[in-house]
Amino acid sequence: MLEVVTIAHIAVAAAWFGHKLLLPRDIRVSVREPATGAHLIGRMRRAEMLGITSGVLTLGTGIWLMLLTTGFADAPVEIHIALGAVIAMFLVGFFVARPAWRNIRSAIEKGDTPGAAGGVTAFNRALGLESLLWILALTMMII
Repeated sequence: MLEVVTIAHIAVAAAWFGHKLLLPRDIRVSVREPATGAHLIGRMRRAEMLGITSGVLTLGTGIWLMLLTTGFADAPVEIHIALGAVIAMFLVGFFVARPAWRNIRSAIEKGDTPGAAGGVTAFNRALGLESLLWILALTMMII
């Protein structure tokens, strides 16, 4: 059972991190043209669903692994740091990335290309911060 949960944890964590690797450039390029901006909304909706699903599954399988091995209280401090980084990623996504994307999407829907382009920096910074937190979590897992 431990091996199956470990493989599942690694797979969903990879999907969670990997799904957003191409988003910064895609958004930066797509908001420049009204036609591509409209298609971006659909791609982002799918990316958001993949991100939420894989993030929740990463958290769930990580907690499951903790319970299967050491238990929550006896887990090494590195695992608790990783858990904190994962929770921080959810918070950054909810309180920074999501509102930034809503601003971009709203501007695209209104046909405000400069407004959409103006929101890209905040969104991409949030993705960058999430990536740094993900690297912290991964580092804590392998120490």
